[in-house]
Amino acid sequence: MPKVKVPRKSTIVDMTAMCDVAFLLLTFFILTAKFKPQAVVAVDVPSARSTKAVDNAIIITVNTEGKAFISLKEKQVRYAMLDKLTEMSAGHYPGVVDLTPAQKEFFSLTETWGTPIEDLKRVTTMTGTQLKEYQEKQMPGIPFDSINNQLGDWVSAARYATGGDIQIGIKGDKNSNVEYVKNIIKRLTDRDIHRFILITSLATGGDAPAETAATPDADKPK
Repeated sequence: MPKVKVPRKSTIVDMTAMCDVAFLLLTFFILTAKFKPQAVVAVDVPSARSTKAVDNAIIITVNTEGKAFISLKEKQVRYAMLDKLTEMSAGHYPGVVDLTPAQKEFFSLTETWGTPIEDLKRVTTMTGTQLKEYQEKQMPGIPFDSINNQLGDWVSAARYATGGDIQIGIKGDKNSNVEYVKNIIKRLTDRDIHRFILITSLATGGDAPAETAATPDADKPK
């Protein structure tokens, strides 16, 4: 009796469909991914072991030259902060008076700010290219001396604009003079602000606060 021949099946697997799916997924992730934007003010912050996230905060950045800058993530908060500063200090700061809606919108779209209030009108009329060059080479920082404490007024305006529901973070370069940070804390306490978060870099990467002063809610706006 003749042997029954079992037909041999091909061991080749058609990978066309799988490759199509892989390339579609790759294209999707490339198009939807958001890359971390380059920081306007580059600082090398010290490291710490804390893992607490920083949310809903106004960040005060201090570079190696002792210049101070403020950053807010929420556009609506930036807009409200500007309006509150105008309401609180228009007589003291003519630079915030009679800003056009376009200038206010320009300010609200700028996440990091480091301009004296008296120069606000000029900067808020710049083009995108002019602003980028200004931020990279000419931004002088926000004054925070005992006579001209604009930094304290910006932070106070942000707190009043949010009803006190905002954290205050200080992000200093580890190579800068500690006196710069001390002076900023002094200028904030002059505005009855006594609770801060020190922003550090985690050992595994990313930013997190290292410490929060244990002051009660006495620093909320009245």
